[in-house]
Amino acid sequence: MNYIAGILTLAFGFTVIAQERTSVRSFAFPQVEATLETEPVVSVDDAADDICIWENPNDATKSIVVATDKKYGLITYNLEGEKLHQYPVGRPNNVALFTPNNILNNDLPLICASNRTAETITFAFLKPDGSLTEIQDVKVPLKEVYGITTYLAEQPYVIVSTKKGSVWQYQIGLQGKKVRMALVRKLKFGKTVEGLVVDPNNHKLYVAEEERGLWQLNALPWKANEKTMILEVDKDKLKPDFEGLALRENEDGSGWIVMSIQGSNAYAFIDRESLQLKNTIQIKDGVVDGVQETDGLDVTSLKTPTFPNGILIVQDGENGNKPQNFKFINWNHIKPLLD
Repeated sequence: MNYIAGILTLAFGFTVIAQERTSVRSFAFPQVEATLETEPVVSVDDAADDICIWENPNDATKSIVVATDKKYGLITYNLEGEKLHQYPVGRPNNVALFTPNNILNNDLPLICASNRTAETITFAFLKPDGSLTEIQDVKVPLKEVYGITTYLAEQPYVIVSTKKGSVWQYQIGLQGKKVRMALVRKLKFGKTVEGLVVDPNNHKLYVAEEERGLWQLNALPWKANEKTMILEVDKDKLKPDFEGLALRENEDGSGWIVMSIQGSNAYAFIDRESLQLKNTIQIKDGVVDGVQETDGLDVTSLKTPTFPNGILIVQDGENGNKPQNFKFINWNHIKPLLD
């Protein structure tokens, strides 16, 4: 385990290289329909990638979705899929956030995005109207920064991955509105890593190594890694690549690790407590078109009239003759397949 201290200077610049996709449409899985879709992203071809959801604590219907267009920048949407704001900040790939908390002492959600234009992490504060403020970049000494997640324990952490399998964990802090970071741990995997998520209840980090499988490790940097494979790729239903990861937390402490499986155009639902794969689901054509070549995702248990038991939002790699977009799936349509 490596412990390296140091505060990185701020830098401005951005990039992401569109990843190659290979997938085969299969109908061997249970299927659900999306309820609605977002307006397309700005760029054509392989551009949309990842999302994170901020749940408005005062009015869940006014929650905000922050998405990446990896050829353009960041886009915010409302829960009707309408575009609110867009920011040409370069080419960010994955995005995550910290909700306001006493440890980081942020009064607005803090957005964090991996950005390969100049190998940075892009930070911004999210306002309730979906606009971003104090957009800034912190340089990281990595090549092809790729995945990202956040983790709030006794300290706030940002964890970032690369296409070469490096996973670095940073402790972060705020100096006024400026973000400062210190590297506290380095991990190494043999293949590309994009999907990352932390379960804060058991302080575990989940890492999707695209061509090998889903790993569990300790999330606290001062603990032994204890790297354990919990779900391997195969040639049948769990075809590489393993991509986006998200965690659904239920009020009773139960929940689901949700992972996109790009090679199968499907989503794996793994029980948060037992770590057993419960089901693998596809999104079919319905009110809006289905999902192919899936990538990033996020999930929340927020409750609104349209989504009374939460929502899964996923990237769609094919959107007819329009640029790519994101699909919203009502959790009540998924839940019967997990019971």
